[in-house]
Formats: sequence, structure tokens, C-alpha cells
Amino acid sequence: MKKYIKFALVFVAVGLALGVFFREFSKAYGVVNVYTTLGLGHAHLLVLGAAFTLIFGLVTEKLGKQSSKLLKWAFPVYIAGVCGTGLMITVRGILDVLSQSKDTDFIVSSGANGAISGVSGIFHAVLGTGLILIFVAWLLKEKKQSAEQPEA
Repeated sequence: MKKYIKFALVFVAVGLALGVFFREFSKAYGVVNVYTTLGLGHAHLLVLGAAFTLIFGLVTEKLGKQSSKLLKWAFPVYIAGVCGTGLMITVRGILDVLSQSKDTDFIVSSGANGAISGVSGIFHAVLGTGLILIFVAWLLKEKKQSAEQPEA
């Protein structure tokens, strides 16, 4: 469980730092009280990163699945998806702020826009795959465990 608490702590720190960055970066470019994707980054990292990692640890421990081979693959896949998604939300958000600022003439090209959307979609797919693998691993009966402990 300690491993998951450490992961969650890192996500809390990065998520809070991203929230401060969002506030200050938006203020610096005069984009205040305007929707940008940058505002979503810290919430994604706090909920998908910190909260779900803690829930993952608790459920895994409660089910006695710490030694599950599938979970040993699923968790890193999920973490990679969360990190990549958070990164792409941040990149998209920075470009949103710059393009909405009255102080700059910044325009995101259609190629860059498509590339960001594509990479973001890949990371969302990785995140979703990790989530599905986690739930499947939780639901699977392990031969050793089912022989020792009958399911209630």
C-alpha cells in the first residue's frame, strides 16, 4: 500500500503545482475567467492520479490481489496513460491561453492542432486500457486464491 501512497503523493504535488501554474500563467497573459483546457489539468491529475491510485491500492489490498500478474502490468499502463494525458492537457492548455491572449498574435496551426489531438487520443486510449485491465484483474479468480479461500 505504501507504493500507492507514494504514487498518489507525487500526483497530488504535480496536480497542485499545475493548478498554481494555470492560475499564474493565465493571469500573466490576461486570460482570466475564460475557459481553457489548462484549467482541467490539475483536476485530472488529482482525481485520476491521486484519488484513483489510492482507491486502486485499497481495493487491491482488500481483494488480496497484490501478487496478480495482470495487475502488475495494468497499473503501469494506467499510470502512463494518466501522465501522458496530463501532459497533453497541459500542452493544449498552454496553447489555448496563448491563442486567447490579447497580447499575442499566436495561432495554432491545423497540423499542430491535429498532432496534439492525436497524441492526446493515444494517451486516453492507454489510460482506458489500463482501467479496463485493472477491473478485469480485480474480477478474475486466481486458481491459488480460489482453492484456499472460498468466495463469499
